[in-house]
Amino acid sequence: MAAERMPGRPVAALIASLLAVCAGAPGALAFTAPDTQAGGAFANPFPAAGGEPAQPGTLAPPNYQYQGNLPLVMGGLPTPGFTVTPALTIEEMFNDNIFQTETNRRADLITLVSPSLTVGANTPRLNLSLTYAPTLEYYARTPSQNGIIQQAFGVGSLVVVPDTLFVNARVFATVAPTNGGLVGGGLGAPLTAGPVLGGGPQTLSRQGRTQIYGVSVSPYLIHRFGDFGTGTVGLTLDQTYTSSTGGGGGSANASTADANAQFQSGSYFGRIQDTLSLDASRTTGTGALNGSQQESVTDQLGYALTRQLQVFGRLGWENITYGAYAGGAGTHINDAIWGFGGTYEPNPDSSITLSYTHQQGITGINAQARYAITARTTLTASYSHSLQTNLQYVATQLGQAAVGPNGQPIIGPNGAPLILVYSALGVQNTLYRTDTLQLGATTLLDRDTISLNVYRVTETPVSVGTTATTTGGLSQDVTTGTATWTRALSERATWSASFTYGTGTVGTAGGAQDLFSASGTFNYVISRTLTGTATYQYYQRSSTQAGYSMYDNILLVGLTKTF
Repeated sequence: MAAERMPGRPVAALIASLLAVCAGAPGALAFTAPDTQAGGAFANPFPAAGGEPAQPGTLAPPNYQYQGNLPLVMGGLPTPGFTVTPALTIEEMFNDNIFQTETNRRADLITLVSPSLTVGANTPRLNLSLTYAPTLEYYARTPSQNGIIQQAFGVGSLVVVPDTLFVNARVFATVAPTNGGLVGGGLGAPLTAGPVLGGGPQTLSRQGRTQIYGVSVSPYLIHRFGDFGTGTVGLTLDQTYTSSTGGGGGSANASTADANAQFQSGSYFGRIQDTLSLDASRTTGTGALNGSQQESVTDQLGYALTRQLQVFGRLGWENITYGAYAGGAGTHINDAIWGFGGTYEPNPDSSITLSYTHQQGITGINAQARYAITARTTLTASYSHSLQTNLQYVATQLGQAAVGPNGQPIIGPNGAPLILVYSALGVQNTLYRTDTLQLGATTLLDRDTISLNVYRVTETPVSVGTTATTTGGLSQDVTTGTATWTRALSERATWSASFTYGTGTVGTAGGAQDLFSASGTFNYVISRTLTGTATYQYYQRSSTQAGYSMYDNILLVGLTKTF
């Protein structure tokens, strides 16, 4: 049985490293998370480091606003204690276009076997939510497509020394289309509760998919200097891989060590809060990341005008170098950092930050918002600009990962869905300026969950080689909208439906495209340990590139047994 290959260690070793970091924590021990938000007359006057979301792609250290706060993963861990849940899922899938081609369509019956292990911990010293679910594919007519898909998602926080020493760790593995051009169906989605059901990664041919891995470990020290302020020193070690069976720009790797020191003033200064940050990182890997380095120093001064409104300004300097590759000249930025903005917190569950900044050589508006309209309905939004590669994007998003109340991956700062892979965009090993817009709305009713999400992503090459085909450095942009509805029909039965439409230009293969997917899934709890699933999924891609349009129908039935 042919398996997907990964440079270096297999994903099981990455997960083992996460468990090793979080293992051995004592049980009952009183602990109060350090208040890293102390700053004046109000309980939480400023978001950490100026209220901005971490800039994707900068490989900055974790946002210490979320470090040491154990509720980070407790939304997905409702039961105190330590739990280990093994499971086995067996599915039969019919796919009428296994190679996602416009002509010469080939149908096949695919058997999917996915053993999984879910580990949860909710103790005063350790919070952990981890799922590992590799999937074995067996094709009845096309044995060349047999293989193994690695799938994993984990978030852990360990208190080594109460109020002083902490370790955060995260791990991630999934599959994405190498050439992009697909939306919906769990493509590129990380896991938190067993294997993906209803198509998703299993719909992709071996030649058309890229396996993506990431692991991040962040030990850090915090010391409180009374009311004067709080100091934090941390180290983040990131390792990310992409491995494409078909080769090309989908295969790359990066290892990064990032050291950070921060001092944030405390309540002694009243409404004024000052945050001084020092950062330095070194990366080895492929393409522009090989030998890249970044250093920065920033100081941010904020003032609480009212209990709900704070304003801030930031000044600093950065030195960024990306390596030369494929005949390119590399990229070097030695420039000032500046910005100003404000944060408005209309209620305890809402925060809106708007700023105008200059960083990484990019000047523009940045926004991060979470607004609870009611106890049941929440709006999220973000808008950012960054200089990054695909691997940097995975690393920095993984650094912000958390688990939400429904057990699904979210972005810690605003609770929006965590998107580690944009399946509509091709996987390329080059340096981009990336502009990202996210808008979302979620309503939780007694028996229904309804969500709407819009994403707009553009990737513009910053440094390429002598030919675009050498580096895959082609511009891409996509806008997608997704509507999802889940309804509990009874205590045993659940129905969900999802619709996604996207449009844009995917540079790796398909030109201008219109993308669509629709799916419906029915889950039924047969017994306490046995669940049945039936799914129908439809994909369609219309492209101006000859031979790249296609449609795909998928039927799937499966059983999941927990032990």
